[in-house]
Amino acid sequence: MRLPLRLLPLLAALALSGCFKSGQTIPINLDFSHTNYGFINSGDYKAGSLFLWDQGQDSLSYLGDVPGFDAPEHPRDKASDAASYSGGIDLGGEFGNPAIKLRADALIRSRSSFEIAYPNRVAYNRVYTRLSNYLTPDIKDGGALMDEWGFAEAVNDPQQYYVLIRDVTYGDGITLLVDGKAKAGGGFRVPLKGLDVEIELQGRGLQAIKGDNTEVAFAVYVLRPYWKDSDGGQNPAFRVRRGLDISGLPALFRKVGQSS
Repeated sequence: MRLPLRLLPLLAALALSGCFKSGQTIPINLDFSHTNYGFINSGDYKAGSLFLWDQGQDSLSYLGDVPGFDAPEHPRDKASDAASYSGGIDLGGEFGNPAIKLRADALIRSRSSFEIAYPNRVAYNRVYTRLSNYLTPDIKDGGALMDEWGFAEAVNDPQQYYVLIRDVTYGDGITLLVDGKAKAGGGFRVPLKGLDVEIELQGRGLQAIKGDNTEVAFAVYVLRPYWKDSDGGQNPAFRVRRGLDISGLPALFRKVGQSS
């Protein structure tokens, strides 16, 4: 059996590292991995879910859900669509070095995809207004949202951002496809020179994201907080920051999911 050329770089990296044996399984976690539909929603988050992203501490904290991002009626005009993988996997244990991850990314991108049942992508607008409509009454009532969100500290720390889920793809579920076929367990075998290694694709997104019109995938806004002068005072406000590297967010989302 001739091994496909696209598999050779990953296997060469594995062989040089001396980190696998015949019959061994390489676990690859797909939770929150990135697709053309956004991040796989492995944490059951919703439109309006808000996080504090501290780049200096390399941490992400879930702050709660901002109301006003209600799911619209689903037109159910498209039975299915494929979401192509673009990055964000986690290699378990001894396999988690950058060289192997880079090769695994390429391998998964070429051999697997996700099929979303009845997809309906909704990009919510008026994000600033929705945030203001939530914060302003709380401030007037002497509430604690500003403190809970660490707003003043975030304004003074240029490495702190807010991450808001504001683009959501709803559907009835998501299925992993390997070589175009559905895989319940998710994975494929890789034979090479007497060795037989299993690539096992794992993650909550393989079976637990299902239901009528549920949140399957999401994209985010990254926001910088600031004080806006208004009527002789200052009010909390946000600006979208574009062009930031968000490739590290899948790993941070996974940490939030594990601790919450």
